Amino acid sequence: MRRTAALLIVLGLVFSTRVSAQPAVSVRGNVGAAFFQSPEGLNTVLNSGVDLGLEAGVEVYNGLEIVLQGNFDRFTQNGDTYALLPDTDVSVEEEVEGGDLNVLNGTVGVRYTLKNQSDAHPYVAGGVGLYRTAFAETRVSQGKELRSEFVTTERGFHVAVGSNFRIDETYGVFFEPRYVFVSADGLDLQTRIRYVTVRLGVEVQF
Repeated sequence: MRRTAALLIVLGLVFSTRVSAQPAVSVRGNVGAAFFQSPEGLNTVLNSGVDLGLEAGVEVYNGLEIVLQGNFDRFTQNGDTYALLPDTDVSVEEEVEGGDLNVLNGTVGVRYTLKNQSDAHPYVAGGVGLYRTAFAETRVSQGKELRSEFVTTERGFHVAVGSNFRIDETYGVFFEPRYVFVSADGLDLQTRIRYVTVRLGVEVQF
């Protein structure tokens, strides 16, 4: 009887330890706004854009997560501003279409959340990955093509700060400004692509 009771206690401790040792997994989805910063020239013809993202994180230590994520950012071109650039032969009477910039990326990174007694938990994050940058074809009203579609894949990184607001143990919402830096040697630009996103999303924790 004593042996059976002792065995049950040991098994209970083992199973409770295994359950408590299971890492927390979180899934996030977001929408947001994107603001193009650099290089010069492009930042005058691109409007503010949109940001869509999906990510999954696994907690490896208290508040420290390994994060895998994918993002899509899109910036539309301002045809009126493009016609005013000195290095183009487009007149202000001509209508400029297309020329949007699309950035699709997949990154791996870390996020550290400062846990506290309140419902708001600030965090810092960063990651590196591959960025597929595509400029859509630019056209004018007469049908003349100014630039064909250009696609390149480069390395890049992001850094971010934000805050996660817990609704309950499972759900939360977060707000995150993010700075993105993309290497763009293939575009023959003097400076790198840089832009800022402001993200608002929902987190589900398992």
